[in-house]
Amino acid sequence: MFKRLRVRSPAAKRSPAPVCEEPPENVYHRPHFLHQSPGETSLNSGQMTRPVLFPPRNKNLPWCTGYAEVINAGKSLSNEDQATCRPVILKKRTSIDEDWVSLCQNEDKQTQEIMATYWGLFDGHGGPTAAIQASKHLHHCIKDQLEDIFDIIGNPTAATPPMRLGEQNSNGRETSYSKDKKICVESVVKGALEIAFKKCDEQIGDYLASHNQTGGCTALVLLHFQGKFFVASAGDSRAIVVQKNDVLPLSNEFTAITERQRIQHLAFLKPELLGEEFSRYEFPRRVKRNDVGKKVLYRDYFMSGWGYKTAEEDDLKYPVVHGDGRQTRVMGTIAVTRGLGDHKLLVYDTDLCIKPFLSCIPEVTVFDLEQEEFGLNDVLIMATDGLWDVMSNKDVADAVKNFLEDQKHEARRYTMLAQYLVVKARGFPFNNNWTLEDGSFASHDDISVFVIPLHNQGGTA
Repeated sequence: MFKRLRVRSPAAKRSPAPVCEEPPENVYHRPHFLHQSPGETSLNSGQMTRPVLFPPRNKNLPWCTGYAEVINAGKSLSNEDQATCRPVILKKRTSIDEDWVSLCQNEDKQTQEIMATYWGLFDGHGGPTAAIQASKHLHHCIKDQLEDIFDIIGNPTAATPPMRLGEQNSNGRETSYSKDKKICVESVVKGALEIAFKKCDEQIGDYLASHNQTGGCTALVLLHFQGKFFVASAGDSRAIVVQKNDVLPLSNEFTAITERQRIQHLAFLKPELLGEEFSRYEFPRRVKRNDVGKKVLYRDYFMSGWGYKTAEEDDLKYPVVHGDGRQTRVMGTIAVTRGLGDHKLLVYDTDLCIKPFLSCIPEVTVFDLEQEEFGLNDVLIMATDGLWDVMSNKDVADAVKNFLEDQKHEARRYTMLAQYLVVKARGFPFNNNWTLEDGSFASHDDISVFVIPLHNQGGTA
């Protein structure tokens, strides 16, 4: 994983520093940009001390991005979060004939490439394997899909995509179809991201099956190119923009609570997925034997409000979505309803597969940076749910404003801010527990935080 340069002289007292390389796929590791050796990873996995990790001082991330992370307080043996941050070069695919024509015309090769930047957070469950695989492969899937439509995204004058890929839009009927359907170039980029997530999910499923492993992960991806952020969210991580006095959410969380109706609707369409174990209806509490024959409150897939129905024997079964608050689960097993992996996840002590109720398709939102003016303290915060479990959007925004105002002249202010947020959510050990400054319970989960300065808009330190 880490190779040392050979020292020719046996009298040399010190070996050169290790060269960071991507670890093998089946080896647990921390994000590549932390430049940690396996020994360092092991030392920093102490759940009693929970040290905060961040990139080395001489290793700047794209956009001067700040990052920090901390392991959980005993929830699992390893940090199941993974993260990646890297440039991505989208290239126009050409045939040999097209390359020859380009050479003859002395065409500027810069028009054949689009520079992009990619950030990804992956929160694993059931082990770190799916998150590691996602961090290694999802950006490749996205690159492939975007390069398939390079002729569209690489044409700054294109208002609507053509019906047939490879053809130029005309003012005729084909263009009117795209307009009528409200299909724009952004829609095609969104579709590319959705397809990429699906393909990556299939790859992860194949990998886990071939290695006889299980597990899954949520995914929150941020892709910047051509002056816009494309945010793809599948899970319960979150991205927000903190700008002046405003907080702008860029993603939504997908949990058993927020996707209750989608799950119930699938149960209505395919009741066989429930076996003989579950009911699709939701009730304020479990239906008891003495409720049968009486009118009880319930909700079905088409309802945002509550109604009354006569309780039947079938309603004694466990609801497909059940629980209170953060304890709400799908089939009593999993809280998040979108992500990658989980192909072999079964309801405990049954052969019922939960995967049909879990979607790998992200919700994609677009944030146009060119429509905004940013100051030095305006940032985008990406974090796994370990942060948001104990801090609200407002809590984070207040912390951002106060910290950056006090660190105006610090070169590593964004990495320091990421550390600050992680420490605030992790809290401090007190009486064999971790507590926040106000004495309430701190986050016991893995916490990973990106801080992306917006005034930079594409620079690299």
